[in-house]
Amino acid sequence: MANVNRQGPMPFRRRDESASSFPNASRRGPVPIRRNVEDFDDPYLPSESYRGTVICRECHAVNQNERWSLDERIYQEAVKAADAHYIVCPACQKLHDRQPGGIVTLSSDFIPEHRDEILNLIRNEDVRARHVNPLERVMEIQEDGSQMVVTTTNEKLAQRLGRAVGRAYGGHVHYHWTSDSKQARVWWTR
Repeated sequence: MANVNRQGPMPFRRRDESASSFPNASRRGPVPIRRNVEDFDDPYLPSESYRGTVICRECHAVNQNERWSLDERIYQEAVKAADAHYIVCPACQKLHDRQPGGIVTLSSDFIPEHRDEILNLIRNEDVRARHVNPLERVMEIQEDGSQMVVTTTNEKLAQRLGRAVGRAYGGHVHYHWTSDSKQARVWWTR
């Protein structure tokens, strides 16, 4: 009797996409990415772009030419600008309203032993994300024994934290996006 593959034929794989090109590719698989994020409006982002220089009065983030920055040098120059407007940026508004864009839940007996390492990893990813987009921030970290819950101001940082913890410590990462709003839930277990 012939050996029948019940899952169907193997997918075509180009030579440069061999399994050796992707370490642990069969074990981890692709990271899910939400493709239709633009379809959802974030109520904290303005419907129209800002005109001139906009400065957050709380965190000193500066918006110039539709780009947010947390550079102190840019802030000092922006304060002197004649067209500077002061607002509370979307990230600070989410922090005040306690309205997370992402929730990352880490569950494992591994957490209490490696608490400091995990917190450093989260802080490092937070700093990296702020350099790219100052509106991406860790809001709060709650700890309860073998569980840690991290809330973020947007869904991309939550996905990034889940991926970083999964890469650093192994385990299983699960992603879920809500269908009616721009929010992600990420679960990591080991």
